[in-house]
Amino acid sequence: MRLWLKPEDIEVLMEDELRGAALLPTTQNPVVDLELFIERHLGACLDPYADLEHAVLGQTEFFPGQPPRVQINRDLTRAAMDEDESPPGLRGRWRATLAHEAGHVVMHRMLFEVEDTGDLFGDRIATHTPQRLMRCLRANVLFRGGVTDWREVQANRGMAALLMPKALFQRMAAAAVARLAIGPDDLVVGSLAAQRLAAEIAPLFEVSKQAARIRLEALGLLFAPAQARLGLTR
Repeated sequence: MRLWLKPEDIEVLMEDELRGAALLPTTQNPVVDLELFIERHLGACLDPYADLEHAVLGQTEFFPGQPPRVQINRDLTRAAMDEDESPPGLRGRWRATLAHEAGHVVMHRMLFEVEDTGDLFGDRIATHTPQRLMRCLRANVLFRGGVTDWREVQANRGMAALLMPKALFQRMAAAAVARLAIGPDDLVVGSLAAQRLAAEIAPLFEVSKQAARIRLEALGLLFAPAQARLGLTR
């Protein structure tokens, strides 16, 4: 069984969830309070200092009729939030992990509300791993493709939509383009202008520069070099 959601459906779903939580960000305050979103709105139990394996950034465990349990690797939390000189990119990774787990709760909670899922997803799960446990490895929490598990793909798309809601991101990107005096022909993937733009936007949303750059590309705000050569940038 698969929950079919198109990328645009996920964008709308996540924005609706933020609006319902009264946490939809604005240009004055574009940073989503993910801890409040997970605990108050989604009603999940959040443990940001969980003792998880090094390869596991976070995990969400579902229990029929009970709140989900979201756990974040304590080493990540300590390095990103408790260190005085924590790099901004590491804080962005911590926030991405929270948003990824929140995406699982929003989109996949309903799949675990039955008492016995059996082989619901057609997966063979090792006996030592709870069937209702979504374990997210470092290699799977990504802003671009490369993940094959459809649940992780959806959670990653939800992650981007939660951290950088589409309409707000587009408005703030346009304002940054004007602020940096970047011409439309310079908005090319991999260009210096694209790097400057991502670096300008990333701290506004408290995400990594890579996350901001990929979001710019995914929303069609950056163009491939071939498109630029053909004059298709606008």
